[in-house]
Amino acid sequence: MDFFKSFFDVTKLPTKIFLVVSIVTGVFIFSGSEILKKLHLDKFQTYEGFVGLAFLFSTVLVIVNLIIWIFNKLHFEYKLKKLKAEHKQILTELDPQEKAVLREFIICSQSSIDMPYDNPVIAGLLGKNILSINKQFGNSLIMHGTKVPVSISRYFLKILKFENVDLMENPTEEEKYLISENRPEWVNSSRRY
Repeated sequence: MDFFKSFFDVTKLPTKIFLVVSIVTGVFIFSGSEILKKLHLDKFQTYEGFVGLAFLFSTVLVIVNLIIWIFNKLHFEYKLKKLKAEHKQILTELDPQEKAVLREFIICSQSSIDMPYDNPVIAGLLGKNILSINKQFGNSLIMHGTKVPVSISRYFLKILKFENVDLMENPTEEEKYLISENRPEWVNSSRRY
């Protein structure tokens, strides 16, 4: 029982150690006797069976760890690609009220805005992970009445485009008026676009 416990403890060592063991034992096994004499390792030739076993064990562990790493990397890339596609899809399916809330970040040129946490549109954007509540001190939160500081999630901020929130880069006066008239009701009306 102790043998199996110690065996699994050994396999938890970093892969770098097994790579070094594999290389060292591989040099010992595959080099000629003249190289072993130069390295003063010729007296260890009586232990070739143990060295061969160490080489086989360490090489197999390195290969298994490499396969697991490649699999995890490919799995992560697949999940990330799928998540990015889902995020882009979410941005194309925003309703007009959700677009109006996200437009406020562009209109105000701010990364964080105080928004009412009990507003159903903001709650929906929080639920979709488009918005996130800012935590000022560790996991604590500072509220101002019914408002909390909210930011656009980092990834959504990277992929958010003007057209996702019905904005033009150089709007006409008529477009500015339409946008100003369709701002959320909780926005300070003195701030115009």
